[in-house]
Amino acid sequence: MKNDAKTDLAYIRELMLDTRRAACLSGGYFIVWGIAVGAALLVTWLQITQGWTQTPFITWTACFVLGSVGNFYLVRQDMREPVQAPAGRLIGMVWLAVGVTQLILFFAGLGTGAIPGQHMPALFSSLIGTGVFLTGVLAGYPWLRNLAFGWWLGSLVMFVWPGMYVLLLMSLMLLVLYVVPGTVLIRMKQRQQVAAGV
Repeated sequence: MKNDAKTDLAYIRELMLDTRRAACLSGGYFIVWGIAVGAALLVTWLQITQGWTQTPFITWTACFVLGSVGNFYLVRQDMREPVQAPAGRLIGMVWLAVGVTQLILFFAGLGTGAIPGQHMPALFSSLIGTGVFLTGVLAGYPWLRNLAFGWWLGSLVMFVWPGMYVLLLMSLMLLVLYVVPGTVLIRMKQRQQVAAGV
């Protein structure tokens, strides 16, 4: 009985460690998507305020294509990592679900006019907050989990007070609450590799 309990505890510790490693591996995705989406938000703001002829739909399609290329590159890199644990796949599934939902909202919702474009940043921010929260919980990083409240607060503000400023606000949120944490996760991964003698 005691041996079973010890085995279970050892498994839980190993799972938590694997999940933290997986969260560190995901830092690159934060940076790629944070830059791609942040740039698209700024370009969209310029298109609307400066009267550019190019439509925001084209800009966002390009954003998703470029982000997907970066995402594919990172997936190929991660496949070479020695850690391919269930925990890593779990975090990957969380972000896959968030990404698929965002694509449906964008192409089916915005593309057909069913969802007004002014609400897309708020919707996307709430979904990103959900992904960040679950990643932080699964990895056991309270600081990452708590960043979700910034995303949800920003989403609430965008819904309650819609306007052109939301494009700039979400762009700033991506920098502070997505790209910067991604950089932190990458540095944590590098420290782990140094400690492990990799």
